[in-house]
Amino acid sequence: MDKDFHKTFDHCPACGSTLQFCKELGEELRERGLARPEFIMRYDMRQGVVVDQNRAAPMPIGINLPGGSITTDICMDCGAVYAVDIQRIEGRTQAAPLPTGNKPLPAFDKFSLGNIRAN
Repeated sequence: MDKDFHKTFDHCPACGSTLQFCKELGEELRERGLARPEFIMRYDMRQGVVVDQNRAAPMPIGINLPGGSITTDICMDCGAVYAVDIQRIEGRTQAAPLPTGNKPLPAFDKFSLGNIRAN
């Protein structure tokens, strides 16, 4: 796939309507001064990279992986949810996050020392 792949869809593939529900809501917010002029509201946006989970652990930190960005909206005429924007992106592997500390460490006491005697 071309690394610069990017495609937008301005009409519903089911009925051909150009009315997009969330985009219209965003326009109303802009008109009322409740959103920035460049703000565009969409139903959903997902981004991610393609990773074989069996190969993820040994991957070095900092390598680029292919991924995608998909933005959807809802047709105001027929209700279909469809992609309005799809794009190929690059993602970089990162170090795994440190444990959050949700599980406390076991208490240290004289009985947990095994064969060592406490005075």
